[in-house]
Parts: sequence; structure tokens; C-alpha cells
Amino acid sequence: MHNRYASQAVVPRRDVALLGEDPDVIVADVADRPRPAAKVIVVANEKGGVGKSTIAFHLSVALADAGLRVAACDLDRRQQSLSSALSRRDGTARRLRLDLPRPHHQVLQIQSGAMLCQEISRIGWKSDVIVIDVAGADSAIARRAIAIADTLITPVNSSFVDLDLLGKFHPTSLKLMAQGCFAIAVNEIRAARLRRGMPDLDWVVAQNRVRRGASQNQSRIEAALLHLAPEIGFRLVEGLAERVAYRELFLLGLTHLDLRRIPEFARTKTDANREILGFLTELAICQSGRDAFKSYQPRPTLTAPPGVAA
Repeated sequence: MHNRYASQAVVPRRDVALLGEDPDVIVADVADRPRPAAKVIVVANEKGGVGKSTIAFHLSVALADAGLRVAACDLDRRQQSLSSALSRRDGTARRLRLDLPRPHHQVLQIQSGAMLCQEISRIGWKSDVIVIDVAGADSAIARRAIAIADTLITPVNSSFVDLDLLGKFHPTSLKLMAQGCFAIAVNEIRAARLRRGMPDLDWVVAQNRVRRGASQNQSRIEAALLHLAPEIGFRLVEGLAERVAYRELFLLGLTHLDLRRIPEFARTKTDANREILGFLTELAICQSGRDAFKSYQPRPTLTAPPGVAA
């Protein structure tokens, strides 16, 4: 008897434990849900300890300082680093009677695609920008956040341990051997977005916590990132340097941009201001104020997802 299934190709089952959910399922979960007109910026990396919350906090404050209406959503309901910093900022403003730009912030307690879209619609309906801080791990909610992002920012430290999640490099030649697990996840979601007719996201990798003074390791890291960028489809920018002052001000919910509003520090000059504003400029989110935001033009949609060159 003829087997009617004999001619059909056998599609291997996806190893969900290793590769995560099917990207088409992830995108379908969020694609048709209501969302505000605000630009969505997601700060995410599976690797912990790379400064995601520090980046998200400084970005939120800098955008608010530029005159934009900013809402922040913390997806790390355990640590809540971003939300805690913004809460401390509220307290510092009250104690010192300072007129600080204060982004509205919220922790996503129920972690689902439906609740994520509902929450950003709730806090973002009167915002220009929504900044989402994602916990340092792979999760269903992290992938859904990436699926709704206009801009994805991935901070990395100057370490091949961090780069391993983006690309696998030969230890001596530094030749790119394969995409890392996080890069695979991001580009699968990007491809699923394209299949659904959604625009591509702008993926930005930020070299973070770079120490002053060049080193051989730093040069190798930069060379690897420059080679990796066009292969897996991101653009490389400078993040925030390693500064003790960042951590000290973070505890108070302040950034260097706030010092001019405090009489005792109003004349303090620091390179950190230029660093923060330079980072904002490289992101190409806005120049200053809402008029610049309204002139923002999204990247053209890719016709195919990026991949590792043969």
C-alpha cells in the first residue's frame, strides 16, 4: 500500500529546552496586541553583570533631561534595579527639593506577553519613549520584549566570556566560528518579525565598563566586535566607562547630568556628561526635545535576517 506520508519531508522537532520557544509563536503573541505610539527601547543580554540596569537608568534620565516624556518598565521583578534607582531618584528629589526630570516607572509583576503589552500601553500612552530593562537570563518574557522592541541595546563587558553569547571565536585566530546563543535568539525573532511584515529592530551593542587606558585584551575585544557586527547584524557604540561615581550616584538615583541642579555641585566639571550625551547621540534616538524625536525615522526593513557568513 502506498504510504501517503512517504514523500513528506520530516521536520525535526525544535529543542525548546535548548533553543527556547518557536520565534513565530513569540512574535504572534505580541504582534497584534495594542501598543502606544511611543518608541520602545529594550536593554537586554542573557549575560548578567554587564550593566544593563545602569544603561537603562542613565538612558531613561538622559532622555527625560532632553525633554522627552519617558516611561520605564522593569522586567526583573526579583532584583528591580531600574525601578529601585528611579524610586530613590523620586526620594532624593523630594528631600533636596530638586526639580529633577523623573521618568514614570513600573515593575511587570505578571510576566506574560499579554501583560507586557498591556503595561506598556498603560504607562506609555502619553510617553514619547518606553525603556524596558530585562533580567540577565533567557526567558519567555525577555524574548517577547525583544519582539516588541524598536531598538535593542545589548551591553557587553570587555571579556570574551561576554562575547561568547554573541559569537564563538577561534581562540588564536579570532575567526568567527558560529553565532552565540543570544545572537541566534535575537536573529530568530528578527526573522519572525519580517515574516509577519513587521519592521526590523535596530540592534545596538554597547561596549560597557571600559577601563581607561588601552590594553591588548581590549584591542582584541574591539577587533572581534568590529568583525562580528556586520556578520550578525548589529551596530557597535561606546557605552559607559568604568567609573566609581556612576555607582555612587546610582545609589541616590542621580546621574552626572543632575549635578548642575544641585548648588554644591553646579560648577563641577566631569567627562561623564559628555560620555552620557555621546552615548545618547550614537543611539540616534533623539538629539534634544520632542521635535527631534518626531523627526526620527526607523531603519528600512531588511529583506532577510542577518547570519554568519560562510
